[in-house]
Amino acid sequence: MASNSNWDATQFRADPIRQGELKMETGEKILVVDDNNFLRMVVSKMLARLGYEVSSADSGENGLRIFLKNEFDIVLSDYEMPGMDGVALACSVKKSSPRTRVVIMTGAGKESVFSRKSTAVDEVISKPFTLAEIDATIQNLSGKAFCA
Repeated sequence: MASNSNWDATQFRADPIRQGELKMETGEKILVVDDNNFLRMVVSKMLARLGYEVSSADSGENGLRIFLKNEFDIVLSDYEMPGMDGVALACSVKKSSPRTRVVIMTGAGKESVFSRKSTAVDEVISKPFTLAEIDATIQNLSGKAFCA
């Protein structure tokens, strides 16, 4: 499944962090939703490396099904996906669980997401991003960062 965004997953920027150095238990459960298989796998592995409990889905519809059957602290979703996009998923998540935080990943620019005037999106992160950037984005929602 190809992503509709113009972001090329091969441009993903790796952090100069030695493997295993950041592994810790955070206790937070994150659902990663992206139609791009490579990006979904990389982001899921990054978050697992930081100690998060991670599940993933390949579409907004499948992400919502998984979300409704489980409890998640954070949903990290791509913005542009066929069918249910990230903002529509965020709205559905917030209807079911208003306290769940939703982060949108986008290569389209933050303005595109925020122009939708949705209060369901808590944070937006621009692609490509580093391990430290995604950790900081997630931790800012909780008030603490594990790596800088």
